[in-house]
Amino acid sequence: MAIYPFCKSTIASAAIFSISILTVGCSHPRFGTESMAAVDATGGVTPTSSSSAQSDAQQTGSDSAEAIAPTEKERISTNHDIYHSKALEVPAGRPVPAITVSVEPDIERGWNLYVGVANFDFAPDKVGGESSTSEGHAYLYVNDKPMQRIYGSWTHLPELPPGSNEIRVTLNANRHEILTTQGAPIQETVTVEVYDPTAESQ
Repeated sequence: MAIYPFCKSTIASAAIFSISILTVGCSHPRFGTESMAAVDATGGVTPTSSSSAQSDAQQTGSDSAEAIAPTEKERISTNHDIYHSKALEVPAGRPVPAITVSVEPDIERGWNLYVGVANFDFAPDKVGGESSTSEGHAYLYVNDKPMQRIYGSWTHLPELPPGSNEIRVTLNANRHEILTTQGAPIQETVTVEVYDPTAESQ
C-alpha cells in the first residue's frame, strides 16, 4: 500500500513535465503564418507580419488597377460619338450627293444658315430608319463642336462666339452615318467672322 502513493506521484510528475514540453513547443510561431521574412536591400533578413505583407499586396493591386482603369472621361461616350463615327460610302454608279453652305447675318439677331443639297432629300420623319445614301439629314458643327441636326434648307443660329468661327455641315444618313464618297466625307465648311469688342482694346 505504501508504493501506490509513490507511483501516483511519479505519474503525475511525468504528466506535468510532458504538458510543459508540449506548451513550450507550441509557443513558437510558425513561419509563413504569423510572421514572414523578407530580404532587404543589404542582404539582411527583415521580419514582417503577414497582415502587413497582405496590405502591401492589396495596395499594389489597387495601384495596378488604377493604372489600367480608364478615366471617367474615356469611359463616357455620347450618342453623337457612337452614331456619327460611322460612315456610309456612296456606291459606285450611284448619284453622289452634294452640299453647299452659306451664312448671313439675320436682320434682327443671330445668323441664318443655308444648306443647299443635290441628289439628296431631307427626311426628318425617317430618322433612325433604314439608311440610304440619297436621304437623311445634315449635322452642324461650330468650331468642331457638334451642335444640332438640320432637317431643311434654312436654320437660324441665335448667336456665334466672338472672333473667327468655322461652320461645318455634314450630310448624314437616317441612322446618322456620315455620307462619304471615295472615302471622303460629304461636307462643306465656311468661316464666319463675328465682331469681337475685346480685339480693339488689344
